[in-house]
Amino acid sequence: MTINRWFATLERFLTVSSVPELTHLLTQTCRQAGFDSVVLGLQNRSGAQSTAPRLDASTTISDPWNAHYARRRYYEFDPRIAHCLRSTVPFHWHAGTRYATPEAMRMAREEQDFGASAGIFTPTHNADGRLTVMCAGLRRVPQRATRDVLQHAQPLMPALGAYANEAFLRLVAQPASPKKDVPRLTRREQDCLQWAAAGKTSWEIGQVLHITERTVNFHLGHAMSKLGCHSRQHAIVKALALGWIKL
Repeated sequence: MTINRWFATLERFLTVSSVPELTHLLTQTCRQAGFDSVVLGLQNRSGAQSTAPRLDASTTISDPWNAHYARRRYYEFDPRIAHCLRSTVPFHWHAGTRYATPEAMRMAREEQDFGASAGIFTPTHNADGRLTVMCAGLRRVPQRATRDVLQHAQPLMPALGAYANEAFLRLVAQPASPKKDVPRLTRREQDCLQWAAAGKTSWEIGQVLHITERTVNFHLGHAMSKLGCHSRQHAIVKALALGWIKL
């Protein structure tokens, strides 16, 4: 998939108008990236401050393992979920991954029995404190092919997770608090986000705008705070959705 086609696909998440449409688009996009299954899970509000959260999941590709996982409440001690709670970096796993607790190792063995061989857990942290996790998985794939898919998908998953999360919240999730006024971004904050959306680093943005890298990070940090985002990628998605920047 070319970079232009990838961005065009991501933009479609901003305009999906129903859960079935979101389901189809996310399924199609993950399959194009080489995955066999995908689940999008939003942390339940009662667990927003918990280290063992409940995830209200929207399963987009039918998979018996997903139903078994939810029925056994494995999300309560899954180390991959624990990682996502404290990090914005995706977690890559494969059939040989070792976990610290007997419960997690039992879960891993059962997962393999269901045919799962590898995958990526991608976190998105929302302004209301809740976590959204996108879990994309591979089934019974040879080791070399698995490595190729994961390496190719690594730079794509944070953006896809952020866009899918934004659509998911808009379509099915009730707001955690009364709707606030749309945040207003300064011209410089918009400029920095616009160039960040184009893939520029802070140093490169500084060269374009004739400001220091530190100043770029200052403006991006303020924009993230105003938009209620914990990552640059999520801020880009929110700014796009609100019309502050364009691809």
